[in-house]
Amino acid sequence: MYLTGLIENEQSTINISVETMLVYDCLFAKAKYSEQINGTKVKVNESHHINLIEAKHPLLTDPVPLNLTLGNGVHALVITGPNTGGKTVTIKTVGILTLMTQCGFHIPVQEGSEISIFQSIYVDIGDGQSIEENLSTFSSRLVNVIDILRKTNDRSLVLVDELGSGTDPSEGMGLAISILDELYEKGATILATTHFNEMKKICH
Repeated sequence: MYLTGLIENEQSTINISVETMLVYDCLFAKAKYSEQINGTKVKVNESHHINLIEAKHPLLTDPVPLNLTLGNGVHALVITGPNTGGKTVTIKTVGILTLMTQCGFHIPVQEGSEISIFQSIYVDIGDGQSIEENLSTFSSRLVNVIDILRKTNDRSLVLVDELGSGTDPSEGMGLAISILDELYEKGATILATTHFNEMKKICH
């Protein structure tokens, strides 16, 4: 009882000490991780301008650096090309580096890089099929994309991988074009990959 009473009398001081310890622990952890990935402080803006110089995915071993620029009137990028060409890794890199920046981390890029802060980040990457919910690959992704379309605004970053895949190629291409048009009209910043070479002419 005596010890309990002493602790109770100092409860406010103890709570402040614990909160302070957590803040410093978080800061030291971020600093240590920054050293591990050779992180760099980047410029931050709210004008949808992204300029990544020699950016690397922080979770990959010996990744190929990439350079990417969006903004100044261009807020959508559609990447086409063969499988294993790095399309998905590219949009994943942009997404994770954006999230890291918004969480206060340094990121693995060269000095002079810049990243925009977004109100929301929406992602449709991978296979979300479900036997329990009777969803095929195409159906599950369509459900996700519809939700993204409903929530997206001009403060959103949208990352979509292999848009329109999992169904008839002609129907998939038409659907992909419609989705990209709608996202573009909403003013979202878009990075999308596709295996439809025909989309190059439409998106150019």
